[in-house]
Amino acid sequence: MSTNQPITTGPTTTTVRWGSFGMRMRSPLGLLAALAFLLALPIALGCQILFGSGVGTAIHFALAAGTLLLAFAVFDFKLPRWMNWIGCVAALALDTIFLLQAVALLIPMESLHYVAYQVLGQGLEGRLPDVVLLWFVAMLLMDSQGKSRILGFVAMSIAVASEVYKYTLCLSWHPNRGATRDVKDIDAPAVCLVIV
Repeated sequence: MSTNQPITTGPTTTTVRWGSFGMRMRSPLGLLAALAFLLALPIALGCQILFGSGVGTAIHFALAAGTLLLAFAVFDFKLPRWMNWIGCVAALALDTIFLLQAVALLIPMESLHYVAYQVLGQGLEGRLPDVVLLWFVAMLLMDSQGKSRILGFVAMSIAVASEVYKYTLCLSWHPNRGATRDVKDIDAPAVCLVIV
């Protein structure tokens, strides 16, 4: 005896939770990731106040937690599977870098510090957020609606404008100014808050 089951090309399950105010939450992991990112700075400042040091370690652990949660939250959205996998791999790579940087601050090993900060931190850490940002833009265009789409458009406009500004500064580098040409060394003043 056989049963007829639908053939799907997208996600097979959609997580939809209804909160106490009647609001729909598509991704509980996305909410936890956003909270981890938002609490990273207060946790780091709390460590500084309580222990007198450990800001770098605390912020890297918080960022690692946020990117790990984000890596698995990407599958809660109805994007093509390959896009979700790209977002997941980019977030997991960022998670690994942040975790290595936190461990490098705890364990005084020169080779670990060199790999975490000079090799991975200078190259990948500056470019992987761009891949995650592209995944957010794809999610905004393909799988958002209503007020979430409006808020996402505002947040992504700020984030994309910040990245364009950063790369514009990099490309407008002039050798007589003595500035650096590495994208990682340019701090573009923007705050990107993405609520999934």
